[in-house]
Amino acid sequence: MNHINLKIVILCALLVGCVPFQPISLYDVYPDKDDKAKQRVFFDDSRGELWSNLKTCGTLEIENLEGNNVVSLDWNKTDCDWVGFGNSWSNFMADDISGIIETHAISFKVMAVDSDQKSVPFVVGMEDYSGGSSYYFSHLNLFGDDLIVSNQKWTTFYMPFTFYDFSVQGVDPFGIKQMIIQLEGSGKLYLDDIKVVPFSKDQYAAMLENVELLNPKGNPNQNIFPGNFEDMAWGTGQTNCQKLMSENEVINWQWNNCSEWKKWGINWNNWYAFSLRGIVEKTNLQLSVSKNHSVFDISLEDFKGKRETISVADYQAKDRNDSIVTYTIPLSEFKLIEKDFALDQMKQFEFFGQESGFASIYEIKLIEQ
Repeated sequence: MNHINLKIVILCALLVGCVPFQPISLYDVYPDKDDKAKQRVFFDDSRGELWSNLKTCGTLEIENLEGNNVVSLDWNKTDCDWVGFGNSWSNFMADDISGIIETHAISFKVMAVDSDQKSVPFVVGMEDYSGGSSYYFSHLNLFGDDLIVSNQKWTTFYMPFTFYDFSVQGVDPFGIKQMIIQLEGSGKLYLDDIKVVPFSKDQYAAMLENVELLNPKGNPNQNIFPGNFEDMAWGTGQTNCQKLMSENEVINWQWNNCSEWKKWGINWNNWYAFSLRGIVEKTNLQLSVSKNHSVFDISLEDFKGKRETISVADYQAKDRNDSIVTYTIPLSEFKLIEKDFALDQMKQFEFFGQESGFASIYEIKLIEQ
């Protein structure tokens, strides 16, 4: 029979007892991953559990609306540092979304409780099990499938994963813990169907194009001058650099070779914004001037300060009669779409004299091609 040396047993026990146990932090290891094919649902009619922290600044309730359970939100963040709510679409098992970043989006539906709204002040974020996170504001013009949040029908938001930060400084796509919606400002909304859905780059582009078509279009036929020139224009009168006045429905403009002030601008909408939305590609600027005019430039500017300039010297005018010629210049020459002008917030046309010269202007208008 083999005998166990009691001294060896005692020595081993002592050695084991001297080794300290290492506590494992919650974030030192991921919980089991939930990588199987599944629907990633944050909230819908069949899944109503959410955690929330609205303190005294709001309420989150589950209501039955037309036979479906929806989230009813009413909040005003004024007196609170943070208000919001969250949930896990994977039962708080680490979820790997690394393979669907380019093809999926966070989606949710909202409807106004009272009057229509033009914004949804959510900050929608994801957190991982290593303490990382990434958040993005729910801009209606970037992610909504309508121009407004109506109180009559649902507006659906699609926030592509590609907008989020999956770098080391952001959220780890291999171990998503939960999604959080932080509430800003104030609002009163119904919210439903919060989930991850397939949504490609092409689908996102198509949605933005469809929303753009919903915007009211500008009028391709707009008369600018003749009109009440003194009310529509700045730069009128006489200075050391130029003389500008309207007489008998003709703008007479003479300028010297100054380095600064030989320019003027015109807005024919009482200096409110005019819209070129939806008409840039099918509208011309038509300008009738004296045949022997000097060279000048024309700029188009929006109320955000963007400006694009062309020179009449680059275009061929057609004779209107023996003393007047007409330029027909496509608005697309101003590159308004390519340079992302605010097409429904256009400010003015500006005219700049080159060197010294003169011009008589008989007509300025927009015409449909």
